[in-house]
Amino acid sequence: MVPKILIIGAGAAGIAAATRLYESGFRNLTILEAENRIGGRIHTIPYGNNVLDCGAQWVHSNKDNFVYDMAAQYNLLEINSHRENGLCIKSNGEEVPLYVSDRIMDLLTNCTADVKKLRAYEKSLGDYYMECFQEALQSGKFGDTDTQTCYQVFDFFRKYHTTYNAVDSLFELSAPGLLEFTDNQDEYLINWKIRGFKTILDILMKNLPEQNATPIPLADFTVFNKRVSNIDYGTNPDYPVLVTCSDGSSYLADHVIITVSLGVLKEIHSTLFSPTLPALKTNAIEGLYIGTIDKMVLEFDAPFWPEGWRGFGILWNQQDLDELRQTDKQWLESICSFFVPEHQPNILVGWIYGKDARTMELLPEEKVIEGLHFILRKFLTKYSVPNPKSFKRTNWYSNKNFRGAYTSRSIVSDILDCKAADLAMPLFNANGKPVVQFAGEATHPEYYSTVQGAIGSGWREADRLVDLYKNKQLTIQYSKL
Repeated sequence: MVPKILIIGAGAAGIAAATRLYESGFRNLTILEAENRIGGRIHTIPYGNNVLDCGAQWVHSNKDNFVYDMAAQYNLLEINSHRENGLCIKSNGEEVPLYVSDRIMDLLTNCTADVKKLRAYEKSLGDYYMECFQEALQSGKFGDTDTQTCYQVFDFFRKYHTTYNAVDSLFELSAPGLLEFTDNQDEYLINWKIRGFKTILDILMKNLPEQNATPIPLADFTVFNKRVSNIDYGTNPDYPVLVTCSDGSSYLADHVIITVSLGVLKEIHSTLFSPTLPALKTNAIEGLYIGTIDKMVLEFDAPFWPEGWRGFGILWNQQDLDELRQTDKQWLESICSFFVPEHQPNILVGWIYGKDARTMELLPEEKVIEGLHFILRKFLTKYSVPNPKSFKRTNWYSNKNFRGAYTSRSIVSDILDCKAADLAMPLFNANGKPVVQFAGEATHPEYYSTVQGAIGSGWREADRLVDLYKNKQLTIQYSKL
């Protein structure tokens, strides 16, 4: 028999599922992609002197990470220091010595090493860090650093981890939920040299010349600009799944693997599925968290900063912050830092999170550039900041095909006791056959928010079908759905 398999979404999870199925002999595949490209939240574009990763950028660790293992065998990656020249600068231009900021940052980072305490903690991660900070401050662990600077560095630490965990506030984030995430990231950042993160998709599809393999022709199976509006998985065990798109087209399938982001599921799950999803599934969709993180990219004709400078973290003086909040530039408060990407010497990238990121996405481009130029001139007083040559920004929330950047575990997740495993659970028909399956980083129990989590989830759902049919003869032929 030749099962018809439909994959919704051509991001990392969808590509991983499709390539695994193809290599296992399944040919009756169709991928429906709402965008006009593959990759999903991996989006590498030509920009400046090299490429720009609008989404996923760094490989999370070289330990227990198959993304790293797949790329490293072809010498595609390089490791850079995480904090090299990682200055924190105040809004009056004063630079905080590295030994001061590192001492505060290291203590706060290490306070989550007490697993027993963290697991029993009943408040948010923001509360947890605040208590650790206050205890260290009162006990003199920050040496002779003045209290104002300590609070400013703590505020930067809070913003950094708000960005890292993709939440609007650390006071929304679950403290014990942090233990669900396996984070082997250390002091190093692992980048893709001159290729960009899309290279992992080429590896999956065997498109690299270094692989010396026959490419997997996913283009033959992929239909772009197809936004799914309904998945009717019915109740008749002999009736296949009916998938309808917003343009009126429809597809029949024996199995559907849905890989859209949690943000999309949150927005449309009540109308996307017929019949409506069981309570366990809706509880997971509503309880798990997805946040907004965006990049704002400024390209200059030449660096106005010295060679080796890697960027800076933002520390607002209170009076400057109070004044900012009274202007139409108040959204700048949620910019965490600026950094110079590897192999892009003329570019500065700013990180922004939460509600202010969502505000930024909708502002006219000239207003965003004006705001960024203002903040650079205010903080970098020792440099002459020119006007940028070009500008690029991401819009992960306002794009209806994503509605967010990546997922985390919130206080609400704890209250509703929802797990990634609940989201990953397939919908079965009366014969116990999985007819609608769920993949994507949000469905991975320990590597959520990462590319390796997305790929691993795609492999998981593909293997589920491979195992289902492994004792059945597959007639290897290709026919479109």
